[in-house]
Amino acid sequence: MRLARRDFPDVGELVIGTVKKIADHGAYIFLDEYEVEAFAPTQEIVQSWFHGIREYVKEGQKAVFKVTSVNPKMRVVEVSLRRVREQDKEKKLLQWRRELRAYKLLELAASKAGVPQQEVLRLLWSFEDAFGDPLKAFEEAVKTGPEVLKVLKLPPRLEEAVLEVARQHVELPDVKISGILKAVSIEGDGVDRIRETLKAVEEAVRKKYPGVAVRLYVVGPPRYRIDLVGKFPKQLEAAFNEVSQVVQEAAKKYRVVASIQRIEQ
Repeated sequence: MRLARRDFPDVGELVIGTVKKIADHGAYIFLDEYEVEAFAPTQEIVQSWFHGIREYVKEGQKAVFKVTSVNPKMRVVEVSLRRVREQDKEKKLLQWRRELRAYKLLELAASKAGVPQQEVLRLLWSFEDAFGDPLKAFEEAVKTGPEVLKVLKLPPRLEEAVLEVARQHVELPDVKISGILKAVSIEGDGVDRIRETLKAVEEAVRKKYPGVAVRLYVVGPPRYRIDLVGKFPKQLEAAFNEVSQVVQEAAKKYRVVASIQRIEQ
């Protein structure tokens, strides 16, 4: 599926390619983002001459390639497989998957809003201009609401459709805030008092913020780690502030000396 705005990639650019044909001298690659054919010479595929080209690529396989030369007039593009670093490959694959995901969501939103399908690619580019990563527009809409979409200046019906699709189909990654809670008691039943303090913290968060998961771990007395995990950063911030308040209230109630410090991540 063509997602690129230009007709040809730049030299040095990482591209997604599908292996179409393998020959003795190299492989013919279809560049998915540009819908043009490229060629990868054997020496740009194999890592060692002791191995054959088919040990590295197969027909129908998708892979990340690096563009080594481009001649737009001749419509000739050459690419390399062996020059792609592993970390760059993973980053490019993730980018490609997110772009495809955003395109599919935009197709759905356009259908709901009565927008012609030929406009979807243009919409994808406008989302990319505004957010860098087009899928981020959908994620931010779920996180913060419709206001984040105003920058796109979409027709009202399409904006509503984008928001609806985002809420129905986008699952946000978990966000975590952690802190170290110190609790000490010199009372004879100090262990029980500390346990009740921790229990009060856990129950308070779960009651007020049901969408936030609370996890408590013993680091080593008197230090305890608390992790708050959820989808919405603002909600987690509020929950952590609640923890700080409850720690002081519970400490006073159970006669425990307690404090909490956030772990900066």
